[in-house]
Amino acid sequence: MSETTDQKWTSRSWHRRASKPVTYWFIALIVAGIIHPVLPEYRWVLIHLFTLGAITNSIVVWSQHFTEKFLHHRVPDATRPWQLRKVWALNAGVIITILGQLLTDVWDRHWVITSIGAGIVSAALVWHAFSLARQFLAAKRGQPYAPAVVAYVASACCLPLGALAGGFLAAELPGTWQERVLLAHTVANILGFLGFAALGSLSVLYAAVWRTRLPFDVTKYSVGLMIIALPVILGGALSDNGYVAAGGLGLYAVAWVVPMGAWGKASISVLAQPRDRVGFSAATVGTAPLWLLGALVYLAAEAVAHHGELFQISLPTTAVLIGFGAQLLIGVMSHLLPSTIGGGPAAVRTGTYELGRAGLFRWTLLNGGLAIWLLTDNSWLRVVASLLSIGSLVVFVPLMRSAVKAQRGVLMKKRDPVEPLTAPRYNQVTAGIAVLALVLAAFGGLGTTGGGGGVPVASGDVHAVTIDAGDMVFVPDVIEVPAGMSLEVTLVNTDDMVHDLKFANGVQTGRVAPGEEVTITVGPITADMEGWCTIAGHRAQGMDLMVVAGG
Repeated sequence: MSETTDQKWTSRSWHRRASKPVTYWFIALIVAGIIHPVLPEYRWVLIHLFTLGAITNSIVVWSQHFTEKFLHHRVPDATRPWQLRKVWALNAGVIITILGQLLTDVWDRHWVITSIGAGIVSAALVWHAFSLARQFLAAKRGQPYAPAVVAYVASACCLPLGALAGGFLAAELPGTWQERVLLAHTVANILGFLGFAALGSLSVLYAAVWRTRLPFDVTKYSVGLMIIALPVILGGALSDNGYVAAGGLGLYAVAWVVPMGAWGKASISVLAQPRDRVGFSAATVGTAPLWLLGALVYLAAEAVAHHGELFQISLPTTAVLIGFGAQLLIGVMSHLLPSTIGGGPAAVRTGTYELGRAGLFRWTLLNGGLAIWLLTDNSWLRVVASLLSIGSLVVFVPLMRSAVKAQRGVLMKKRDPVEPLTAPRYNQVTAGIAVLALVLAAFGGLGTTGGGGGVPVASGDVHAVTIDAGDMVFVPDVIEVPAGMSLEVTLVNTDDMVHDLKFANGVQTGRVAPGEEVTITVGPITADMEGWCTIAGHRAQGMDLMVVAGG
């Protein structure tokens, strides 16, 4: 290879090119969030723009970067073009997958395109797993961070399983299989692909972000436990055995609790003498695993409670994706990007400062807003809380541009570097709590939007109606109720797949299996109100209804 080509394909130039799609996917996510009312399957689209787009690209790029660092085994620059082609193939697959779902309303066989895209994504990740495994086998034995690379290989092996399940889901499976495969799909992608990559990275990065040392390292044991736990969870999900799934989830939780003990001790030692070490990156990296642990406990309890009826489980998607996935990704990137650009301590400190602006304030809004979002039934409070939480993450995009400009300014001697902080800005936490308290006060607390079944009414004031769910419609789809009268709904599932019904006031039936029925009290009807099936894709295909308050 010529000298010119060698200079073109260095580790740094490859990383810069390969990481560009992450920024593009974040921009696409922001745009989609703004125009989501006109998007079919908008919730699915938003989730997969983030997971398949931003998170998957980040994991592929950074796992390659860290594999070389952890193994002290730099791959030849001649392989860089092929690594970049792998990233291109991955993103082509993601685009095709999302395009397939966007065609839901115009083509009955849209799932064919979605499945093709999922197949391309799977092929790219198999390629990635093979590449990482080959680097692992070629490196010297006894590397202290080798277990992290094993975690990266396991991570890359999980996404093809999740993509395969996603292809089946796009075609709509009969009976309760749709929900069981959805649970397996979520487990493979979140606990497998994201979970392995997160644990592998945190085994090294946690100490780096907090600028301390870990008292002990149990990464190899944690990775081993996760490798055992994941097939158990998947088996329990697909066989509809809640006890098996809960056992696997418990084992998976243990795999995280053990290293969290080391991380907790390290964090406590830093908090005793924090100096400038407690900012946005440290706070988010410390908090994100707690959201994962909470989700695992919730899922295990739900699996036991719904043994034999796992389709009834309501997945904690928001808590895991925002609290764990997004928080960890943005926190780690806020630490890594200045270090990757480099330029010496002063330049890196300046870039880190820009990315960490109002860091503890944003961290408070992110986690406090997410907690309110999950706990409230008030739809408008939920909207405000979600904007505070997600906005604290989205601001990373403009801050990234500002940080790069500031860091380059120091490198080019066009500006002075920032001085190190002498103490954490805990007053930002106070400000964040004050904002959240004001929001709660404005809405009268967590509260609800009203209309629940807790309002006592006389038997003569109840308007009862039976609704059939089948063929992607509710019959009837318009329900007239005298204003002020309480509505009682009996939902009968006449279809061959699971459905549910949720009303705009937060009251919902829960998942109803084929051939079964459930009765709920919606509450007094004082204004027109929508109802819909919450299962992915069903509302977009026509499963909604309107409750009309009569005179």
